[in-house]
Amino acid sequence: MSIQARKTALSILSEVADEGSYLNLSLKRRLPQINDLENRRFAAALASTAIQNMIRIDYVIDRFVQTRRVHKVIRNILRLGVCQLMFFESVPASAAVNESVKLAAASGKSDLKGFVNGVLRNISGSLGSVEYPDRESQPSDYLSVLYSYPKWLCEKYISEYGFDFASEMLSYNGDTSLTCVRVLAPGITQAEGDDSFMPGTYFNNARYIKNASSIDRMPLFLSGGITPQGEASMLCVHAAGILSADEVLDVCAAPGGKASYAAEMCSRLTAMDIHPHRVDLIRAAFERLHVKNALAFQGDGTVFNPEYKERFGVVMIDAPCSALGLLHRKPDIKIHKNKDDLPELVLLQRALLSNCAGYVKPGGILLYTTCTINGEENGGNIQWFLQNNPGFIPDDFSKDVPTAFSQKAGSGAMQLFPHIDRIDGFFIARMRKVK
Repeated sequence: MSIQARKTALSILSEVADEGSYLNLSLKRRLPQINDLENRRFAAALASTAIQNMIRIDYVIDRFVQTRRVHKVIRNILRLGVCQLMFFESVPASAAVNESVKLAAASGKSDLKGFVNGVLRNISGSLGSVEYPDRESQPSDYLSVLYSYPKWLCEKYISEYGFDFASEMLSYNGDTSLTCVRVLAPGITQAEGDDSFMPGTYFNNARYIKNASSIDRMPLFLSGGITPQGEASMLCVHAAGILSADEVLDVCAAPGGKASYAAEMCSRLTAMDIHPHRVDLIRAAFERLHVKNALAFQGDGTVFNPEYKERFGVVMIDAPCSALGLLHRKPDIKIHKNKDDLPELVLLQRALLSNCAGYVKPGGILLYTTCTINGEENGGNIQWFLQNNPGFIPDDFSKDVPTAFSQKAGSGAMQLFPHIDRIDGFFIARMRKVK
């Protein structure tokens, strides 16, 4: 692989690890700089794998680096080198070391080439002797290092689900080469070129495309024939039980995937989001997908709008959340998410629930969804809401979802787990306003 591919991977890793960038945006920005497809795929795989396994990689590096401070560029070069040594069987160990040394020189750190060479050669010859935390005496450290998840999250999942379940959940990666799309145009059976559609797991209008790096440039996307949307997201819309005569409000609706889908099922849909640039994303989605019965506007879901009092048959809250249900395919979330973020999110989610409950007409549905696996944001919030809003009751939505989820949906709320359901880890709760 070319030095350009490794330089690009270094830029992506640096942006995500040091500057707080989102991995998908950095990939989208940096990869087009590489003309060769093979090198482009290598750069994407190298950066993504390094981020996916960064805690474990850092653990290994720290076993061999004695100095307390390592320049952040050199640290990232070492991460990429160790990543190749540990996870890229197609890259010879000598190439992983030598190309990392070249990368140091190409990054303006020629004076540290010897340091990079020495550390990586030591690691290359001693990987098999690295001692990891003990599974029995240090269970959270063991899971944290082995699967590169923050220790606080490992402790949380062990406490809530037990070690074995937590281990199975954290070890699940899925096939990140597959991108799920919702098919709008009937009769579409194949994407452009050699990218064949694979059928969805739960929905007939879901398809998977392998190694689809530029869906937004595909003619089918541009014409509104397909749109990226995961099956868990589609499931949320079905769980709402929307009727053709319903008027629907989608709160926190950007980028518009659920809103566009819900608009196919109802008479009229209103989408809102607090950020103007995200409202623009919703409107762009409506235009591209030829949605005619919907409008989008800027609005704060925590501030009551008297015009909407008891107006809607269905109100959908896709609440801002910790996104812990996406970690298996969005590894940068593991880097950016902090335990201290959670209490503030819970308060925001409760404010959204409390306010938007006033928009539901008697007999109507309030649907609350998140893309996280966190009891406080999910079941804890619903329990709190029902205790403080006796006018709402849990509503069975087992008849509105695929049979695989019928049993889970019978109580009016369900948690999806990626390692069990093979889709994103969403939480869905449906409540009905009593007449």
